Formats: sequence, structure tokens, C-alpha cells
Amino acid sequence: MSLNRRARDVGAPDPRSKIAKWVATAAVLTAVALGGACAAPPNASVPVYEVESRPFQHRVTADGRLQATHSTKLSVPSEVERAVRLAWLANEGTHLQTGDVVARFDAKAMTEKLEDGERDLRGSNLEIERSDIESGLALTDLGKDLKVATIELDHAQNFQKVDSQVFSRRDIQDDAIDELLAQDRKQHAELSAETQRSLSKTEREILEIQRRQAQITIDQARTGLQALEIVAPHDGVLTLTRNWRGEPPRVGLEMWRGQELGEIPDLSQMEAQVYVLEADAGGLAEGKRAEVVVEAFPDRIFPAEIKSVEAVAQPRFRGSPVQYFGVVLAFEQTDPEIMKPGARVRARLFLEQRDEAVVVPRQAIFRNGSDARVFVRKGREFEPRTVQVGATSLGSVVVEAGLEPGDVVALAEPAAIDNGHQDSTPAESAASPSAGPEPAGSANLAAGDH
Repeated sequence: MSLNRRARDVGAPDPRSKIAKWVATAAVLTAVALGGACAAPPNASVPVYEVESRPFQHRVTADGRLQATHSTKLSVPSEVERAVRLAWLANEGTHLQTGDVVARFDAKAMTEKLEDGERDLRGSNLEIERSDIESGLALTDLGKDLKVATIELDHAQNFQKVDSQVFSRRDIQDDAIDELLAQDRKQHAELSAETQRSLSKTEREILEIQRRQAQITIDQARTGLQALEIVAPHDGVLTLTRNWRGEPPRVGLEMWRGQELGEIPDLSQMEAQVYVLEADAGGLAEGKRAEVVVEAFPDRIFPAEIKSVEAVAQPRFRGSPVQYFGVVLAFEQTDPEIMKPGARVRARLFLEQRDEAVVVPRQAIFRNGSDARVFVRKGREFEPRTVQVGATSLGSVVVEAGLEPGDVVALAEPAAIDNGHQDSTPAESAASPSAGPEPAGSANLAAGDH
């Protein structure tokens, strides 16, 4: 070996020893990391929430319109039997006085009905006259036949051949037969006259019915002509009725008897018709408190309470699958200067309100079949506990039984996190008691309002 090579071997580090040091260092770091992981407490990544007793309020928002509590409906008069055409209509919102004309209908149909009735009446009168004349002539002829039959019977009875010593047996029998024939003729004449009188009476009664029907038609037509003008029964503001397309009646529209035209509301007492989403309707009941704001006057808040709730949810708009419950709100006091029929309103309905309640976020409640349960922290572990759930809001749930203030509950199922099913914890759903004050996001979840 040369001198230069020995000098290099003595003075330079061996590459193999360098690699060995790197391997040893990596092994030490790995051991430290594994040791630290093993030392971490179990369920350390589970977000938690400390249960507290605080005020709880569940309220929902709704919108709708104002309407009068009491109003007079205006409709096509019941005297109108056929379709009538609207000829004139007062403008919506018109301030009406008692007796003011609201609408007029085309009189053509009623005029035609009157003419038909008068024509039928004239025809019935002529038929009655004809029947009376024909009946009189027939009874006169039958009366003559009866007189002749009576005379023949008297002659047959007074001049009948009965003496067998004077008259032949044939003559006596002929007179007896003539007497029987005369009796039959008289009886037939009497029965014919009675039948004719009965037929004449029946025909006269039928014609009288037809005449009365014609007179009724005339009376209805005249009453209908008078009813074709609708007047205001009392003072008020005219509100027109919309159809399913939201269109009010218009001049030229063909309407039928009883069809609603509009209404004149009593402005001294108003109420609000609002609509609540079916998903938010839990807890809707009569008597619950509400607040109403008229959109045209957003600075005024009017106290109210739920007067009635529709039994079945229905779509509010044609073709929309969204279901709403119609709710009527009664005001404590009406301000006629602000509250007008049809004005748009926004309302807040207070469905549940408690001064103190055990409240947890919705994320803390887990379902086990029909039971509700939570996971309560005990040391480093979580134990399941069945609870009784009460009122709920958009982000919070009231626990009636099973939890006490100070308990710490999991906001995610611990087993799911341990198995790696949950990779991260949303900051807005956790509030650790060891992390100081509750984060703003968690407070929003428990606010109990939407």
C-alpha cells in the first residue's frame, strides 16, 4: 500500500460509519415518535361540549299579508241563474260609503229571461182560454145528450106497453128494452159529463202550473235585473278576490251565481295571514306569542299571538313542491293608519321559550333506534347515556332528563373517530372546557333561533 493511500485512510471518515449513524438516528426518532403516540390519551381528537343550563328560545320566521278579521263578502247575486258578464267594477282600494255602487253586470241575460217568461205567460193564458172554451162546448154538447136521454127515459117509462091483453108480447118486450136503453143512455151521458168536467179541471190545473212557472220566471228576471247592481252594505275599502293565478276580476269576465267578487273589510280590527315552512312547524299551536312587522313600516313591531293553524300543509304556489302551514295571527291592537288589507308583513313566532333549560347542540344527540343518547366523558373515555329530548331549534336541543350542567358530551361518535371514520373536527361544533371560553361557532349552534 502506498504512503498517500494510508494517509487518506487515516485522516478521512469512513462512509460506511456515516450511513450507520444515519440509520441509528432514524431509529431513535422513530422510537420517540412511537412512544409519544402511545402516550397520547385515547379519544383525544373527539370534539366535546360542556353542558350548561341557560335560557332557550325557539322561534321561526314567516311572511304573509294583512287581512281584516271581519269583512263582508261580495259575490254574484243568487238571483242570477245563468252566467252574467261583468260590465263595470270599482277600482280596488276605493274607499266606499254605504250604498255606493261596487259592480254592475250586463243585463242581456236577465232581459232575455224576462222576455222568455213574458212570452210563456202569454202562451199559457191563451192555452187556458182555449181549454175553457173547448171544455165549455164539450159540456154543452154532453148536457144536450143528457137532456135527450132523460126525455127518452121519461117517455119510455110513461108510455111503456105493459097490458098483455091489449099489446102483443113482442111490443111489451120492445118497450122494456127501450126503457133499459134509455136508462143506459142517460147514465152514459151523466158519466161523460162528469169525465169531461174532470178532464177540463185537470187540464186547467196543468195550464195554471205553466202560467205560474212563467210568472215565477218573470219575477226572477225582474229581481235579477234589480240585483245586477251591487252596492256597498257599509263603509270600507274594496278588496278584490284573486283566482288561483292571482288575477282579480276584470270587466268583461263571465261570472256565475255565488262566485266571489271581493270583500269590504272592517278596518277597525286586522289580523295577519302568514305561512310557516312545514319543516319549521314543530310546536305551532294557538296562543303562542308572535311579533309582526309591516314591511312598509319596518321600525314598528306589533305584538300578536297565534289565532289558528291550518290542519294540513299545502303548497303556497302552484307547481311548487314546498309545503306551508297557514297561520293566522291576532294583534293585541290595530293601527288603522299603518295596517291596510293586503299589506306585506314579516313575523317572528316564538314557539318555545324557557328561562332555564339544559341545552346541547344537535350534534351531541345520537339515535339508537327510537331512543336518543349522548356520549358523556368519564376520565379519558366516553360512556353512552340515554336521554329524554324536548324542544328543538335549528341548532340546539333541550334535554329534559339524562344530563346535568357541567357534563361534557361528545359532538361526534367516539367509535367513529377511533376507527378513522372522521378525519377532522369542525371548529364550529366543538367547545372544550379546557380550551377556555366557548368558540363563537359553538355558541351560534346553541343559540336556539333561526
